[in-house]
Amino acid sequence: MTSGSIHALVGANGAGKSTLMKVLAGVNTHYTGQISVGGEPVEIRCPKDAKNLGIEIVFQEVDTALIPYLTVAENVMFNTLVNKMGKKQVVHWKEIKRAAKAVLEKLNVAVDINKPVSALTLAQKQMVLIARCVVEKCRFLILDEPTAPLSNSETLELFRVVRELAKENVGVVFISHRLSELYEICESITIMRDGMLVTNLPLTKELEVNTLVEYMLGRCYEDNYIKKRVKLENRSLK
Repeated sequence: MTSGSIHALVGANGAGKSTLMKVLAGVNTHYTGQISVGGEPVEIRCPKDAKNLGIEIVFQEVDTALIPYLTVAENVMFNTLVNKMGKKQVVHWKEIKRAAKAVLEKLNVAVDINKPVSALTLAQKQMVLIARCVVEKCRFLILDEPTAPLSNSETLELFRVVRELAKENVGVVFISHRLSELYEICESITIMRDGMLVTNLPLTKELEVNTLVEYMLGRCYEDNYIKKRVKLENRSLK
């Protein structure tokens, strides 16, 4: 994928999506193979390596990455809270609030920067984490099942923010089991199965959901449906 594009990554459970994302985030350090960014081979052996390359990830369990008793501003600016001045470590609260407010306004996200994160909705917490990634000047943002807990209106708001990030030349990897929604937000798609790449395709209306499912399962969608139906009918006869 390239900067400024929105790319889908899909696969059945166990296909290897989460492992791949952990490798790119520097969490899974014992990988083999080669990673390339901008056509250049790179090593990602810790989260700092990923950050230095501009790779950020928002995992589905957003609460694990947030400090609930800190404010929105503090969580957005978490990695730049403390500044060193000689032997002293200081926090410039006015600057922290100003910068957090600026990035949230840039994303057009209406959240009170003085509110504790524990008081936010799940969708708002996602936006706080995305804002933190913007502060970190990310080049590539990975969203792991971001719409799974969201309502339709919250999903539309997330899509809006993702499109804004793409306009800012951020490449977005969008992982989802909701295949139909990918057509609304993604331009291309990568399909994995059993830890391997199956195919990369442009995501157009001509590419049917059934075809995506067949790539994911490695067998015909109709055959899979018929086998399951026969098995259920046989059970009901016993």
